[in-house]
Amino acid sequence: MVRTDARPTGHGHASRVEAGHRFVEHVGEVELELDAKTEAGIFEGALAAFEELVDGVAGEPAQHEIELRAEDRAGLLVDWLSELVFLAEVEEFVPERVAAFELEGNRLHATVAGRRDRPRHLVKAVTLNSLEFERRAGTWHGRVVLDV
Repeated sequence: MVRTDARPTGHGHASRVEAGHRFVEHVGEVELELDAKTEAGIFEGALAAFEELVDGVAGEPAQHEIELRAEDRAGLLVDWLSELVFLAEVEEFVPERVAAFELEGNRLHATVAGRRDRPRHLVKAVTLNSLEFERRAGTWHGRVVLDV
């Protein structure tokens, strides 16, 4: 089981698991590559990347509980981002951070903090193209392609 709880720092922001991401452009698609020290960091990095893509203007604080099951971690990554797309489109929710995160087997439970906003509707769907979620040389790596 992997579990992280974000705790507020002195600046009012929650501490985050160290993770990185970068975008690789495709025609009509954006490939998101994620690297982190932990599995949880991959999901937190995916949320940070998604926020960067849809960020709008400041809005009212909000929070959502997310519960997912999939066949494997790669499937959970796709479902995680798909749920963030849904929340942005339907609830006008811009995620800002993972407040609590639990990963056990092929189940994910998270509390995502953010704000009600007018997110940019850039991401249409999360695809299975080039999907990866694996550990390489002591670092977790993920890759997912977003249809934009």
